[in-house]
Amino acid sequence: MTLHDTVALAIVLACALAMLLLLRLYRKWRGTDGEWTRKLAHIGTGLLSISLPWVFSASVPVFIICGASIALLLAIRYLPIVRSRLSGVLDDVDRESWGEIYFPLSVALLYHFARGSKLLYAVPLVVLSLADTVAALTGTEYGKHGYTATGATKSMEGSVAFFCVAFFSINVALVVFSDAGRIETLLICLNIALIVMLLEAIAWRGLDNIFIPLGVFILLRLYLAMPLGQLWNRFRVGMALVIFVTLYARKTTLQGSALLASALVLYISWALGGWQWLIPPAILLLAYTFFFPGKITDSDRTHNVLAVLSIASVGLMWLFLSRVWQQPALLFPYTLAFAIHLAVIAWNLLYPRYSSVRLMIVGCVLVSWGLMFLPYVLIEGRSRLSLLQAGAALPVCAFAFVLFYWFEPRREGIYPASGARWLRQAGIVLCSTLAVRIL
Repeated sequence: MTLHDTVALAIVLACALAMLLLLRLYRKWRGTDGEWTRKLAHIGTGLLSISLPWVFSASVPVFIICGASIALLLAIRYLPIVRSRLSGVLDDVDRESWGEIYFPLSVALLYHFARGSKLLYAVPLVVLSLADTVAALTGTEYGKHGYTATGATKSMEGSVAFFCVAFFSINVALVVFSDAGRIETLLICLNIALIVMLLEAIAWRGLDNIFIPLGVFILLRLYLAMPLGQLWNRFRVGMALVIFVTLYARKTTLQGSALLASALVLYISWALGGWQWLIPPAILLLAYTFFFPGKITDSDRTHNVLAVLSIASVGLMWLFLSRVWQQPALLFPYTLAFAIHLAVIAWNLLYPRYSSVRLMIVGCVLVSWGLMFLPYVLIEGRSRLSLLQAGAALPVCAFAFVLFYWFEPRREGIYPASGARWLRQAGIVLCSTLAVRIL
């Protein structure tokens, strides 16, 4: 680390600390809302972080700054003597959030992954600093059409504001600093703004400070190398899926952010695997509500983002491994994962509304297995292997269902929709599909 880097490091740390002190004094003087002060700090630290590649000649001082920031923020949280002097800027909001801790972590990760590319480093931070702030403030001041998110309430107005600011932030950077064509630039910006808007909508407890910058980084790196036709296909399929789940919302038990998470899962399945990999999660989303006895009301919409992540996690794992290992045969455990989840969800919706438990169990397993593996056999061309795999999937699906039935605790006859329950359900599905793959 050079003398210039050492001096610049001291200046940057002093500026960050001075900003916290000034914002604390400003809040006491003007009596502003905690959310507003937090967003001012968000913009300030974002702009300060964007300048780092132009200030330092090495990565070490950047990691020192990020580590020192995390240590200071943790001290504000847990050390009374520090909290009494610096609190009231980042921690005075009516929700639990670790966003201020995730922000310097994201900066460090971006600086490492960008490998000297100022465009790939700066654009994600611009989107995080500006779009996230405008979305939060727009939703607070003008949000009229709210939707339920995990641990918070967000608004359609805020999400639209995020999309617009993210689009223009990326567009300006690409027009000025990249060689991408005009139409390509337009589609890249539309694609990234749409997907990152979904990431922001499903984030909870400050995780948007990780989801947004890393999401923009990954997508920007992919889309800059993508031909025009693929960019157009990505955008129209993404828009179609968002519109579809929005129109289908009233027929599901999903909360608002969980619906957007479903659209994101469907998009990832299609984008990484193709339409064959889109079919199992689409069948689950369309079919599971038919097991619900009666009409779905607003009070029945209790399934949140954690439920969607639990149901999609194992399948997406097999999809990612299929791409990494170049093994299309992993479509089988992928389909099996969604078949097991569908059987369990069907049982959860039906129990304890019918007296014939055994018949209901058999029905849930058979119907779920048939809905998933009939299309699978057709996709695989009704080959001998696909028929054998479909036959083997039935006892595996039944065994996994029995594991859930015996080991998942019920409260007053109802399975709780808690994070622990969704984690256990995903664990059962993971173990079952791993066993099939190993054998």
